[in-house]
Amino acid sequence: MSEGIGAVLPYAVGVAISPVPIIAVILMLFSRRARANGVAFAVGWVLALSVVSVVSYLLAVQGADAAES
Repeated sequence: MSEGIGAVLPYAVGVAISPVPIIAVILMLFSRRARANGVAFAVGWVLALSVVSVVSYLLAVQGADAAES
């Protein structure tokens, strides 16, 4: 049973978090400085995803190295 939960959990977290950027974009579009806020949000979003991707990759490589030895 725990294997099933482990397989589904990443998708559940993605679905639970997905409305957050949509709400943020809508609020930014109705602000006074929509263009500047939109660019800042996009840059921050890309940087955050990049950091999460790099950390995940490094952890996966470290785990694979530990499993080999």
